[in-house]
Amino acid sequence: MTGKFFTTYALILVLLVAGCASITNDIIDNTGMASTITHTPVPTEADPSPIRTITPTATNTPTATQTVLTPTETITPTPEPEGCRQPSDDYERVIINGHHLNKRTHEMLAYAATLYEGPIDITGDAITQGSYTSAVEASFGTHAGGGAVDLSVMAPGTYIILEEDIEPLVKALRLAGFAAWYRDFDDLYPGSPVHIHAIAIGDQELSWPARQQLTGPHGYFLGFNGLPVDRGYPERDPHGGPIVCTWMVELGYPNQTATPPPE
Repeated sequence: MTGKFFTTYALILVLLVAGCASITNDIIDNTGMASTITHTPVPTEADPSPIRTITPTATNTPTATQTVLTPTETITPTPEPEGCRQPSDDYERVIINGHHLNKRTHEMLAYAATLYEGPIDITGDAITQGSYTSAVEASFGTHAGGGAVDLSVMAPGTYIILEEDIEPLVKALRLAGFAAWYRDFDDLYPGSPVHIHAIAIGDQELSWPARQQLTGPHGYFLGFNGLPVDRGYPERDPHGGPIVCTWMVELGYPNQTATPPPE
């Protein structure tokens, strides 16, 4: 009995070992290597996170700007400024204090003197440059035709500038029909003298540069000082702008074609 039990037990043991070997062989691949099962992680969609968009903001970068002056609007005076009087059309040449003028210009000076009533003799000794001359290069041709005149503003026989007389004299000349400006020291060139420069409005014998001083881009009727400049823009009239009389408007001013070119 004991021998049979032992035999049976040994047989069962052999069968168990064989079964284990069979199971092991089932997981060996044909190359004899054990298969490796790799678990590749499946990517999961990340939770969307907010994206902050940074928009560049404009910065105020200072840039150089040029002040460009615009013409002053001219309005026909109503009523007409007191003192306006239309000049004559007498263009006969005369010589005053050694300078050539036409009678129209000299008559306008005489009328301005009655409005001014000051010590400066604008019909005689105070005349320092007349018309029909190109002797002074710094005048850039404004005296080459008729209607142009320069006047001293110094006390007779002295070098004392009558500063209090400048504005009243400029106003009187403008009422008499001139575009007139005070020129200070060095305004035209280094060392240029003080004086009043005047252009007779409506003079038919004005030079082209003189016409430009009336209605050009730096002209009297646009509210500027009559001096062409290299800076690209003109300067304001230091005397407050033009005096516009009815007779000037009837001649066509401030239109640039009001005064015909000299023949």
